[in-house]
Amino acid sequence: MARVFIMTSRRRYAVLIVVSLALALISLDNTIVNVALPQLQEELAATTSELQWVVDAYSVMFAGTLLLAGALGDRFGRRRALMIGLVVFGAASAAGGMASSVEVLIACRAVMGIGGAFIMPATLSILAQAFTNRGERAKAIGIWAAVAGAAVGLGPIVGGALLERFSWSSVFWVNPPLVVLALIATWFIVPESKDPARPRLDLVGAALSTVGLVALVMTVVEVPDQGITAVTVSLAATAVVALTCFVLWERHVAHPLLPMNLFGQSLFRVAIVSVGLVYFALMGVMFFLPQYLQLVQGFSPLQSGFGVLPGALGLFSASLVSPALAARWGARTIVVSGLLLVSVGLVSATGLTTSSAYAHVGLSLGLMGLGLGLVLPQATNGILSSVPQQKSGLGSAVNDGMGELGGSFGVAILGSIVAVFYRNAIDADLAAAGDAIAGVPTSTIDAVRESLASAALIMRQLPDSDAEMLRSATGSAFVSGMGWAFALGAAIACAGAVYAWLSFPRQMVAVAE
Repeated sequence: MARVFIMTSRRRYAVLIVVSLALALISLDNTIVNVALPQLQEELAATTSELQWVVDAYSVMFAGTLLLAGALGDRFGRRRALMIGLVVFGAASAAGGMASSVEVLIACRAVMGIGGAFIMPATLSILAQAFTNRGERAKAIGIWAAVAGAAVGLGPIVGGALLERFSWSSVFWVNPPLVVLALIATWFIVPESKDPARPRLDLVGAALSTVGLVALVMTVVEVPDQGITAVTVSLAATAVVALTCFVLWERHVAHPLLPMNLFGQSLFRVAIVSVGLVYFALMGVMFFLPQYLQLVQGFSPLQSGFGVLPGALGLFSASLVSPALAARWGARTIVVSGLLLVSVGLVSATGLTTSSAYAHVGLSLGLMGLGLGLVLPQATNGILSSVPQQKSGLGSAVNDGMGELGGSFGVAILGSIVAVFYRNAIDADLAAAGDAIAGVPTSTIDAVRESLASAALIMRQLPDSDAEMLRSATGSAFVSGMGWAFALGAAIACAGAVYAWLSFPRQMVAVAE
C-alpha cells in the first residue's frame, strides 16, 4: 500500500532541503572535475582532446536526454525519476573513481550525464508540486537557484581541497556517500507525484530530440577544437535535420513531448533566453577564469577555488532576495537589472592584466554573481509558470536544457575567442623573438601555441630565465584573449537586457492548471 504524505508547511520545506541536496550534488560535479584535469593528464596519459571529452561527455548526454527524462518523470513519477537518477549517477561516479583508462572514465562521465538528466528536472518539478502557492513557490525556486549557483562555485574549492590530500579519483568518490544520503532522504520525505492524465509517451519525439540535442552539443563542443571538418559538418547537419523533424512532428502529434504552442507565449520565450544567457556567462567565465588565476596569477588549485568564491556568494545571496525584489518591483525590472549587472561585471573584467590585484577579480566576479542570482529565479519561475502544473517535469527539463545549451555555447564561443587571440598574440611574440628561439624544438613551439595549459607544462622543463620569459609572453597573450571574450559576453548580456525589457510581461501570471 502506498504511503500517504500530508503536505504540511514543515514537510514542504523538508522536501526543499532534500531536492536541494540532490541538486547540489550534480551542480558541484559541473566544476569539481575541472580542477582534477592536470592530474588526470599525468596519471592516465590523457591527450588534450581526451581531457576535453572527460568534461564534455557529461554535458552531451545530459542535454540529449533531458526532455525524455522530464517526460518520463511526469508520466511514471517524479520521485521515482529522482531516485533512478541518483542510483545511476552514484554507480557511474564509483565506476569513474576506479577507472584505469581515460576511455573508461569518459564512458562513466557519459552515464553520469544520463543520471543527472533524471535528477535535475525532477528536483524542480517536485518543488513545483510541493509549493502550489505562487509566492511560496517563487521563494522555493529562489533557494533552489541559490543552491545551484553556490554548488557550482564551491566545486573548485572542494576539488582543490581533495586534491591537496588525495588523487584525482577523490573527485568521483565524493559522490556515492552523498547519493546514499539523498536516496534515504528522498524515500522517507519526498512524496510521489505524476501527471494524472498519464498521456501516451511520445517515443518518436523523444528519439528525435535526443539525437538532435546530442548532435547539437557535440557540434558546439567539437567545432572550436576541430574546425570545419567532415565530422563537424555531419554533426551539424544531423542536428539541423533531427531538430527540424522534431518540431514538425511535435506540431501534429496528439500528445507531444514538447508542445510547440509554448513558444507562442512571450513569457516562455524570454524566460528560456534569459536562462540560456545566465549559463552562457556563468559556464563561459568558469571555464577560463580558473586558468587565469592558476596559470597567470600563480594561484594553487585550492586558492583558485577560493578565488571564484565572490561570484558564488553573489549568486547565492541575490537568488535568495530575488523573489522579494520581484514582488516589489516586478520580475521584468529584476531580470533586466540582473543582466545589466552581469554586463557591468564583464566590462570590469576586461581591464584585468597579468598583474591585477585580486580585488579587481573579486569585484568583477561579485557583480556578475549578483546579476546572475537576480535573473535565474525569475527566469526559472517564468518557464514553470508557462506550463500546466501537471507538466512541471517538462518545464523543468526545458529550463535545465536551456541552461546546459547556454553553458555549452558559453564555453565554446568565449573559449574560442580566448584561444584565437592567444594564438595570434603568441605567434607575434614568436616572430619578434627571431634568433632567440632558433634552437627551440618545433614540438615545444607547437605546445606553447596550443594553449596556456600546454605552455605551463613546457615551462616546468625549462631553465628559470627561459621559463620566466615564456610565462610573461603566454600570460599577456591569454589575458588579451580573455579581455575580448569578456567584452563579447558583456555585449550579449546587454542585448539580453534590452530583449527582456521589451518582451518580459510586466506581471507574471501562471497558466491555467
